[in-house]
Amino acid sequence: MMSALREVMCMLIDHGHPILAGVLGVVAGLVLAWLLRPWTSLPPISVIGLAVLTSVLSVLIAYRFAEDPVLPAWWWLAVTGLGLALIDVSYHRLPHTWVLAMAAGGLTVFVSRAITEPASTGLVRSLLAALAVFAGGLVLFLAVPGWMGFGDLTTATVLALYWGQVGWPAVLLGVIASTLLLGVVAAQVWVRTRDHSSRLAAGPSLILGGWISILTHTS
Repeated sequence: MMSALREVMCMLIDHGHPILAGVLGVVAGLVLAWLLRPWTSLPPISVIGLAVLTSVLSVLIAYRFAEDPVLPAWWWLAVTGLGLALIDVSYHRLPHTWVLAMAAGGLTVFVSRAITEPASTGLVRSLLAALAVFAGGLVLFLAVPGWMGFGDLTTATVLALYWGQVGWPAVLLGVIASTLLLGVVAAQVWVRTRDHSSRLAAGPSLILGGWISILTHTS
């Protein structure tokens, strides 16, 4: 299924029809808005804006990763990551169902690649990267209570699954970029509120840091 999606997206771009890839993004945006209903109520204008945003993202990803065998995984990460970021900004939560969905889509593509390309080490590296980030994050989660939520930990773990597909330098940069962005956001919140106990949405920083790493280490 995921390989078929890749073929469709590449075909749309290769045949000079990026507008059709954009239509795929519009559909994804409308579905995303529907799935977000339990978490955040979007007015019609916001639904339209979300559809436009996912449309633009779909076209950009189809162009940027056209030659990448795991193109559908990057598209899936963009769509589900956007949904997670919106929920976190609204409710300061990263629901496990959404995190699992983000993981399941990427893992499906990575397993499919491992089956069709047995020489590829991407799947093993992805699993090891996720395990390493989860173990390191769990130590911090237990040692420094309140520093990060368990949803933040699981989100970082899933992002590591994607970073690992690119390579270990991407894993390292992903951790560093996400941590630095999170630190900047935390500092801004503290300057504004002067309250160390203020809650902040870590999801957008983690996801943006993850994309910085992915875009840096892919061509």
